Amino acid sequence: MKRRLSFLVCLFPFFTANSQHISQEQKVSNLETFTRLCGYVRYFHPSDEAANLNWEKFIYYGSKEVEHASNPKELTQKLNGLFNPIAPSVQIVQDKQAKSFDLKSITPSIKAGMNEITWQHYGLGNDDGLYKSARTNRSIKIKDSKRSPFGVATSYLNPVTFRGKKFRLKGWMRTDVTTGQGQIWVRVDREGKERGFFENMDERPVKSKEWKAYEIAGTIDSDAKGFVFGAFLVGEGKVWVDNFTLEIEENGTWQKTPLLNSSFEQKDTQGWTTKTAGYKFETVKDAGADGQQALLISDNSTSEMVKSLFDEKPAFGAYFSKSIGNGISCVVPQVLLGTDSQTYPAANSSRLQELQKKVSETTPELMDASDVYVRLSSINIAWNVFQHFFPYKEEINLEWEKELTQALNAAYESKTRQEFGKALRIMTEKLKDGHVSVSFGEQNYFSIQADVAYVEGKILVSKADSLPLKAGDMILSINGTPAMDHFASLKREISGSDQWKNNNATSQFLYGNKNTELVLKISRDGTEQEFHFSRKGYRNPVEKPKIKRLEEGVYYVNIGNTEMKDISVMVSEFTSAKAIICDLRGYPRNNHEVINHLLSVQDKSKWMFVPRIVSPDYENVSYTGLGWNMSPQTPHISAKMIFLTGGGAISYAESFMGFIKHYKLATIVGQPTAGANGNVNQFTLPGNYAIRFTGMKVKLHDGGQMFNLGIQPDVFVNQTINGISAGRDEYLEKALELIK
Repeated sequence: MKRRLSFLVCLFPFFTANSQHISQEQKVSNLETFTRLCGYVRYFHPSDEAANLNWEKFIYYGSKEVEHASNPKELTQKLNGLFNPIAPSVQIVQDKQAKSFDLKSITPSIKAGMNEITWQHYGLGNDDGLYKSARTNRSIKIKDSKRSPFGVATSYLNPVTFRGKKFRLKGWMRTDVTTGQGQIWVRVDREGKERGFFENMDERPVKSKEWKAYEIAGTIDSDAKGFVFGAFLVGEGKVWVDNFTLEIEENGTWQKTPLLNSSFEQKDTQGWTTKTAGYKFETVKDAGADGQQALLISDNSTSEMVKSLFDEKPAFGAYFSKSIGNGISCVVPQVLLGTDSQTYPAANSSRLQELQKKVSETTPELMDASDVYVRLSSINIAWNVFQHFFPYKEEINLEWEKELTQALNAAYESKTRQEFGKALRIMTEKLKDGHVSVSFGEQNYFSIQADVAYVEGKILVSKADSLPLKAGDMILSINGTPAMDHFASLKREISGSDQWKNNNATSQFLYGNKNTELVLKISRDGTEQEFHFSRKGYRNPVEKPKIKRLEEGVYYVNIGNTEMKDISVMVSEFTSAKAIICDLRGYPRNNHEVINHLLSVQDKSKWMFVPRIVSPDYENVSYTGLGWNMSPQTPHISAKMIFLTGGGAISYAESFMGFIKHYKLATIVGQPTAGANGNVNQFTLPGNYAIRFTGMKVKLHDGGQMFNLGIQPDVFVNQTINGISAGRDEYLEKALELIK
């Protein structure tokens, strides 16, 4: 009997542990439900508690809480525990219990002095001035329209005597930020305008409220001519900086090198350059790090009361009910009543304080992608942005719900910052938006002085400067990987139309980290050869002519590198030209006013549409139409006009080409443009990832779809292997052929 009893006792821990085991499939399902609920409450429920929440930290904490729920009942309890303190009027119930919302639950006994509070989104609000998210009858921050992306304090040291030596730069910093962050940086300038060592703490930004020391170490380049360093604030908030020290290694020992005003004890930031638009720089009393003063960098945003951003808004009593998975629904009121200081009903203060305490104690100060909950939080935030604010779901038949499961699984499987960055790129590739990018401080854009092209299903060298490669060399493999496999792997991480993906993948084809080996196996005249290179620097831009007379009465104008002032000088001469070929295969140089000299009628078309969003899941969206309102201008150019364009023409270039196409101002020669236009929006994720996307809907002037299709040419041109090998510009050749 004793033996049997001890056997059962031994088995008990096994059964207990086994019953608590949650499969990854269940974890992902729990997190899907949590993710959907976060988006609905964050962007469409107007309680003050939810609006003032640090959502990054809440999502991190919440992901841990809900992940191990073993059944829908337990998950419902956990969700209520998380959301009741910040959204007490939101109902989280089993699907079968979801009922019509009881308006009495959000109606105060005394309404006097109360206003209706609801969310309005003019696109996804950010701080660039165009897109705004605001609650009615609540204040929002107004960014200085001239504010730079970051406010930087800079100092300088002549490094000639330290060339080739190791250094350690240390600085102290503390912050008061929500969306912003602080960073210390070092840049070594080399002879010949080359940039040497560079580090700006992109992968380890500072958000701590406590004084801490941060260090950057490296080697000063052997041809260094400038050692530039300092600190900066990205976006909104405050950063205090103090006590910079620089040490140089001399014969195995570290020697301290004097720096001017390194602790900001001197008046007026002497020795530092502190002029950045939209930021304030001042020395303040603070003895926390060193001495009695520190440098304070802060943004100069102001606050403004918003009655409403636009006319459309839900009325008091409006709500939505959504199934969020696992048999759970949420019922969310969209409008609350509130005084100037509090929405009704107010959250239970003790529960709110308890939640805030748990969130503060369990979330890391620095969000790093090596932490799985940072990765899961990033997927939560990114998925919701595109679920509720991406303007092109219908055009590409986007099934975004399916991507959530795959993205959460990828977050679990990723182990490094780079792996997760790749996962984010694969996720956002599904958007087919050429403006989409995922950046996280990678330094993998070093190359050799050569370009490649994708022609007739092959990867060819299209240009090589002072290298043993030749135009027309067919690349068979790169570092042992078949060329087309490498090309395909690049495209899997590039969002956009196929023409944009091809253009972008060829641009990145030779890229890698600095000083890494590049091995190319090529075929030339039927013979295979192998070449070894080192990626030492950036690809130097290829010099192209700006304005050139090709023959009597025929002119070439490169829209991509010619400023409007240079075009204006030539306009009178262009009026007597036989033909003008404008090259817009890249990005315009702020010269779209040339369109005025081609127009014969006043332009009144609206082709840019900013979404006005008040409901979740991009439902019932209205738009504000915008245009350029271009006007005919003298002298009028009546020459035969030809525009060259292709898959590398994106955004502003497509705004330009939209006029050329709609008003039939020229014959368009080449390939379709990229098919991604409209003001870019950007948001950041935990782990310091930044994602850009197209924030508005842009159409052709006749109302047709432009997204992912691009501006179609009148005359198509396909590059050929023979043309690349001979160094011919087949687009330009076709244009000249059409002139004759």
